[in-house]
This record gives sequence, structure tokens and C-alpha cells, in this order.
Amino acid sequence: MTLIAAGCAEPEAEPADKGDGQGSDLRIASLSPAVSRTLVDLGLEAGIVGRSPFCDFLDPAIPIVGDLRNVNYERLIELDPTHVLVQTSQKGIDPTLRELAVEHGWRLEQWSGVDSIDDIERVVRELPAILCAPGSGELEELTARSAELLNTIAAALAPGRGAGELWRGRTLLVYALTPVGVFGRGTYLHDVLVRFGATNAVSADGWVELTLEDITRLNPQAIIVIRPSPRGTAVKPTDAMEAAGVLATLDVDAVRAGRIEILTHPDALMPSTAISEVAGEMCRILRRLKEGSVPGS
Repeated sequence: MTLIAAGCAEPEAEPADKGDGQGSDLRIASLSPAVSRTLVDLGLEAGIVGRSPFCDFLDPAIPIVGDLRNVNYERLIELDPTHVLVQTSQKGIDPTLRELAVEHGWRLEQWSGVDSIDDIERVVRELPAILCAPGSGELEELTARSAELLNTIAAALAPGRGAGELWRGRTLLVYALTPVGVFGRGTYLHDVLVRFGATNAVSADGWVELTLEDITRLNPQAIIVIRPSPRGTAVKPTDAMEAAGVLATLDVDAVRAGRIEILTHPDALMPSTAISEVAGEMCRILRRLKEGSVPGS
């Protein structure tokens, strides 16, 4: 079995063979919440034997083995996975993890920069070939599930006939208030926003920090505060002005018109296949902004 990095051409060493790791033999350690969510949506949750501390949608009985920056090597060795799936930082993959994968015969896969819709879809497309043997019935079945999941995402992102009922103005997507952090271009929430016809108020790329003076100059026509609710709890109507904090005191069009909304999906800050649900909430928010209604009214 070849140890490879998904999306990378760099060859790796050959670990000891542990079988094809397909079907009921799958033992997956996922150190990425986004990848874990994709596994769940592909119907593979039963094959996950290790998780990151941020995979709070998984069974809490599944052992925590690490995340982007820290890995519990001893626990990982005890679990003896067939596959280790990680999302890497700019520094690349953990060299110790790479060595252990070779030594113990784990298939190690990495994704870097999972930020945009294209990145999310790439993970969905690549997982079947990573987890299943070439030409196997399991590969055919999982590829079909992958295609269905991609179709679900595409459908959720299509505004359809109701496109004219959605807000199209300059919108600020806020993920933090101290300091103010917003979603820029190249992020999945930016992609969702523009798919529905609205405009991102910022032109910078990535997760961007702004001053209050910056926001005043940008003069957004609407503000959406991303405030994920705790998983499994009922979401109560929240005063949008309160959620916006100091932003609600600025002299900008969004505040003057009262066009401030809150997006509360638990996975809103995690680029993953949860995008279908997040897009649904975004669509409802853009419809309210177009109608000029007030949340909870």
C-alpha cells in the first residue's frame, strides 16, 4: 500500500501492508473535524476509531487522538488504524506522524487549505479512492454515495426560481468581534454568499481582521454575524443588535437600516459537507434581509 498525500505529487515511502482497509475492515483516525463530518455524511461513521477534540458531532466514546497541531501518538498506536486522515497547517504534515504511518502500515492522507466550496467538494470526491481498493464493490458503492452528496451540496447552493427574493447588497460576514474578524474571498461562506447573488463587502482573501474605521469606510449594507449555537440546544431568537456588539454603533448603512442578522448553525465555522445545511440558513437570512423583516418578530 502506498503512503501518499491527497492532492500532492510528492512520493512517499512504502509502509507495511495491512490489507486494503475497505468495508468493515476500515479503522479511520480523523484528525480533522471537516473530514470527520464528510465521513459521517458518506455513511462511514462506524469506521471512525479516533477523532479530534473538535469533532463534537461524533460519539464522545470515540477516543481523541489529536488535531492539526497536537497528536497523541501512543493512543494512535494503540488504536492501530488502517487510515489516518489529517488537515495540515502551512508547516505541512507532522514528520513523526509520517514516520509512524510507515512503521505501522497506516495509510496517511492529508489535505491543506480546505477553505472554499471547491476544497470541500475535492475531499468528497477523493475519499472513496482513498478508503477503498481499486475495482472493488466498496469503491463503486462509496463513489455513488459521494456523487449523491455532491449533488446535495449543488442543490443547496442553487437559488432556483426564488433568486429574485434574496438580498444582493454588500454584506459583511463577521466571525469575531474582538478584534473584528470577517470572511473574505476564497472562504466557503464567501462562496455561499455570492452563489446566492449577494456581494461580500470585503475584497481581501481569507479570514480578515478589520478595524472599526475599516468597516466604516467599507459601509456594508448588511451584516451577518456568524455565532454557532451549541450542538443539540434549542436556538432562541437573539437580538441582532446585541450580537453585533460594537458594530451596531457604527454609522453604516447596515446599522441605519437595521439589516443585521445572525447565522447560528453549529458547524458554520467549519468548511465541510455541513455546507448544505449552512447554505439553507444563509438563504433564509438573505430572504429576510430582502424582505426587511426582523428575526424573532
